[in-house]
Amino acid sequence: MKLQSILSVLLLSCMLLFACSDDKYTTNDPNANLDAPSYSDVNDRYQTYHTFWKPNGGWVGDPMPFYENGKYHVVYLHDARDGAPTFHPFAMATTTDFITYEDNGIIIPCGEEGSQENALGTGCVYKFKDTYYAFYTAHNRELNPPEKIFLATSEDLITWTKQPEFSMQAENGYDANDFRDPFVFKEGDEYKMLITTRGYIKEVDDWQAVIAQYKSKDMINWELDDPFYFNGERMLECPDTFIMGDYQYLIYSNWGWDGNPDRKVHYRYRKVGTSEWIVPEQPRLDDIEFYAGKTAGEGNERFIMGWCPTREDFNDDSNYNWAGSLVVHQLTQNEDGTLNVQAPNPLIEKLNKKDLKMVYNQDGKKEGTNNYSLNSGTDDAFILFDREKGLFGVTASIQLNTAKQFGFEFGSGGNRSEVHRLVFDTELNQLRLEKKTNDEVTIRTNRSINLDLESIDITLLVENSVCVIYVNNELALSCRIYQMNYNPWGIFSKDGTVQFNNVSLIK
Repeated sequence: MKLQSILSVLLLSCMLLFACSDDKYTTNDPNANLDAPSYSDVNDRYQTYHTFWKPNGGWVGDPMPFYENGKYHVVYLHDARDGAPTFHPFAMATTTDFITYEDNGIIIPCGEEGSQENALGTGCVYKFKDTYYAFYTAHNRELNPPEKIFLATSEDLITWTKQPEFSMQAENGYDANDFRDPFVFKEGDEYKMLITTRGYIKEVDDWQAVIAQYKSKDMINWELDDPFYFNGERMLECPDTFIMGDYQYLIYSNWGWDGNPDRKVHYRYRKVGTSEWIVPEQPRLDDIEFYAGKTAGEGNERFIMGWCPTREDFNDDSNYNWAGSLVVHQLTQNEDGTLNVQAPNPLIEKLNKKDLKMVYNQDGKKEGTNNYSLNSGTDDAFILFDREKGLFGVTASIQLNTAKQFGFEFGSGGNRSEVHRLVFDTELNQLRLEKKTNDEVTIRTNRSINLDLESIDITLLVENSVCVIYVNNELALSCRIYQMNYNPWGIFSKDGTVQFNNVSLIK
């Protein structure tokens, strides 16, 4: 009896060791081909994020980046999700390369429960003389007014002192219920502060979403100025402005009230010294899984930082949460003033090429070292590659040929009965994220793209459940895909041929 117990324990230990191994998983798909890669179910709750950064025990809300001496200080609203009566204090992480971050923890706490600072809201950091100024939203929906602008100061960006004598609130003509997200910049010999609100605009004889503007000589006494920008939306959150070359830019996030399909980061631009804002043909800098983008940088090197939302219960089919993982794009400028979005150069320069391992092939062909051709009918042609841990990237040049749809897929285990795919659709001129369950397709997010081209260059960055695809160093699409966690990924085509050339794994 004793020997039998020992053998049972040994057998159980071996089974647990096998089940917990990094590369051994048992698929729960009995219909899959025997040589198909298995599917891993990873709980994202316990994953660590180094590049699409999040703090341990919390998530990244609205970033407020500040650049100084080669270092990016990413101040952000810390989302603990712990049920505490006060929430969203200011926290900070610092980086020089956007691939690793130092967690500096909470730097400006909330106030007492029930105070004006029951919750902190978005603001900015600005250096005036030798002192750092953090203007921020003090929010308590139970008070009147519910939102005011408060101030804290610091000598080192780490230790902050609140200045209780400073307070701003909406003046007549602006909505006292929505008065938030201060952003400070210098213009000439004055300092300007932008604030998100709503107001009555005489030119259109109606209430509009307004980015209000104040001016000051000393950063303490602020005088109301003419509106900086307004339009017919509900709220223009997290305003940011900067000058690059001959152009001034305005960045804002279109507030996501229920049913709003355009909860995205927008930009406008104009020649320096002119007053009329230009709406670009492609006004959105990403799509719905990138929000609250604000910028920092020096000269013509400019980065925009926002958050990719988590989903409830870390499930691909549930609703979005507020806050998530930090995502950083680099902005570059065209001659006509329009902006491009690409992967951050400092990050890409730290990654090296690694061996790419093909694990399954259906109607595909490897040509040379790292070129792959796919020839499909109405069913997919696809090639699957081995699962990766942590941050990895893929670069490729794709020759479009005749395929109506092609792209990348994730969670490609078993018989691929459920996969998430980044689809280039040549008939719709669209790049989209979709969930494909057998023959049923659910579109998660999409954006328009010109695919009337012979080829496109892509860079794909992945860490755990976050991925961003960049196309031609011009546009980006950020995505949250829990099924992607440590599972095989692949390339595919549908209705025609496509050639993936110079496919490289970078880590």
